[in-house]
Amino acid sequence: MTLPAAPLTLLLLLPALAGAAPELTDRHGLPLRVRSAGAASSPVKLQEISPWLILATVAAEDKRFFSHSGVDLRSVARAVWQNSKNGRTVSGASTITQQLARALQPRPRSFAGKISEMFSALRLEAGRSKEEILEGYFNGVSYGPRLTGAEAAARDYFGLPARDLSLAQAALLAGLPKSPVNYDPRRNPKAAFARQRLILRRLLDLGLADEENYRLAAGETVTVRSRAEPFEAPHFARYALARARGDKIKTTLDSRAQEAAARALKNHLASLSGSHHVTNGAAVVLDNATGDILAWVGSDDFFDERDAGQVDGVTALRQPGSALKPFLYALALSKGARTSDLIEDSPIFAAGGHAPLNYDKTYHGRVRLREALACSYNVPAVRLAQRVGPEAFLARLKDFGFDSLDKPAEHYGEGLALGNGEVRLLELAAAYAALARGGVWLPARWEDGAPGAAARRASGRAEAYLVTSMLADNSARAPAFGLNSPFNLPFDFAAKTGTTKDYRDNWAAGYTPEWTAAVWVGNFDGAPMRRVSGISGAAPALKEIALALKKLYGSSAFARPPGIRTVRVCPVSGLPPSQFCPSGMDELYTAANLPRGQCAEHLPPAEKAALPPAEKLAVKFPADGDIFRLDPQTPRAAQALFFKAAGAAGEIVWTVDGRELAERGASVAWPLAPGRHTVSFKASRGAASRTARFTVIQ
Repeated sequence: MTLPAAPLTLLLLLPALAGAAPELTDRHGLPLRVRSAGAASSPVKLQEISPWLILATVAAEDKRFFSHSGVDLRSVARAVWQNSKNGRTVSGASTITQQLARALQPRPRSFAGKISEMFSALRLEAGRSKEEILEGYFNGVSYGPRLTGAEAAARDYFGLPARDLSLAQAALLAGLPKSPVNYDPRRNPKAAFARQRLILRRLLDLGLADEENYRLAAGETVTVRSRAEPFEAPHFARYALARARGDKIKTTLDSRAQEAAARALKNHLASLSGSHHVTNGAAVVLDNATGDILAWVGSDDFFDERDAGQVDGVTALRQPGSALKPFLYALALSKGARTSDLIEDSPIFAAGGHAPLNYDKTYHGRVRLREALACSYNVPAVRLAQRVGPEAFLARLKDFGFDSLDKPAEHYGEGLALGNGEVRLLELAAAYAALARGGVWLPARWEDGAPGAAARRASGRAEAYLVTSMLADNSARAPAFGLNSPFNLPFDFAAKTGTTKDYRDNWAAGYTPEWTAAVWVGNFDGAPMRRVSGISGAAPALKEIALALKKLYGSSAFARPPGIRTVRVCPVSGLPPSQFCPSGMDELYTAANLPRGQCAEHLPPAEKAALPPAEKLAVKFPADGDIFRLDPQTPRAAQALFFKAAGAAGEIVWTVDGRELAERGASVAWPLAPGRHTVSFKASRGAASRTARFTVIQ
């Protein structure tokens, strides 16, 4: 390699000088990120560096710096022995010259990269003096986020030029290059000052400081300044800076929403850590009217190296589980399905012999589409995917902006209904915002005032409204999630969860007419969580975010579009009721697709051959032999079974374990209780039903 003629300091600083970042503010002008004086600070001569910092750095990083020729063979031998003894890398043995070589030409942290780094260090020493190498090092090494060089670090941490550092301050700074995140005195003062004391002791032991200076430095109180420069919404800022043009950029972010989302996520993740093995999460908030990004939380802690905090969960590809189901139902509705149509929730074999299961590991018989979506039953979703076809479903998802699903439909198959592809949280939020707009999709926008991208219609307005009504129906989702789930809010709120079968990803997305929020929780390393479903994992964080957004921006009721009718139907058949139906319920339809005919379930003998004979009276749900499990994450009071009767007319009286229930009707709620149970019913026009036996386990 031919040594460059330019000074090492200039070569190190050229990238920073060329890439000086523009200033970013939120939508109200509050700074998110400003030009860092540290990132592009002017180079300083070695004579402008405190001698104490030079000596402390030599003591901390390379005590034989002035005697070796670029590579310290004794340190290399020691590192090899330590690493082999521990079975992992505990020492890198990099000299100051090697660190400078790595700064000039970054290399992978591998054995080959280390060998290449050593040869570069030898060449540097052959062509440069020790003073030049030290000067390059002190101008090019990183001392923290956006702090390149000792001058920038001294001014940022202490408000001083590097030449004026005391021994105590110099020892603190000298400890940072080893790991700027772990030894950051603002974030980890205990570790930073422990390393400072270690370096002071090394200075004394090496004879680089006498007893008097050591004693004074050890007793000096070092005060680190609060960060003067803003570093807000780091993942969003990184996303925006990669696309920014100009000197000062006003973004769409609202610092109030950002703070609320970050706080909600952190609070909930703290409750899930430990036994649940949940280490991270992400959240994003959109303004429905414009697609503006109001909040973007890419991880719980940007600076947490242990849990990969700099990974951006808003743009990372993950499997969405059931979070894609609303778009499948919107497609089915556009093809003539009705919210009251009955669909079988019974064993089915999908393509490839796969047999999908519901989350509760049981089947629920014939259920209405409204209940199937609200309760997120898997089997009905696969049946719908079979009806509409994977090709049509994938095309509809592309209309809703899921460009990450870039494989052909046969790759996903019917499993796409259960989220076997990978999507981004930002895509999911934009798709749910399209439902809130009545089926009109807009891309998410990060720059305030930027020209809006072209909108497109992803689904009909009526279908979007019907899906919204199902996602906002607390009664419809109660059989699966209870009446007091996190989505039972004191305002109109449509929401859906998603959980992958191996518990690696939890999702929750919800919206009002004004705003949309989406949350993901899990582990960036792909490790599965323990006993965490979407309703207990991501949903509580979404609830806290939604309550905060309600205070910030308000919310309104979902407006019914023209052409939507309310029709009274039989809850058992989903058809217009006969006069003998035990009860009726209101359901929504498009004017062009109203239910036709009349319920035949309960017609009198003159209109039907006969009422169902007594021996055919049956408990429709639960089925005989069913086993249910209490969800430890859901309050006991919110967990109930909804008993359903088949073949009964008139008043229906339920008996559980020999005791009559006070509630009457074809479908009644019974609070879950552990143990073995029997249930039956008696109708006023008919005999008693057969008994169904079921078990509830903890």
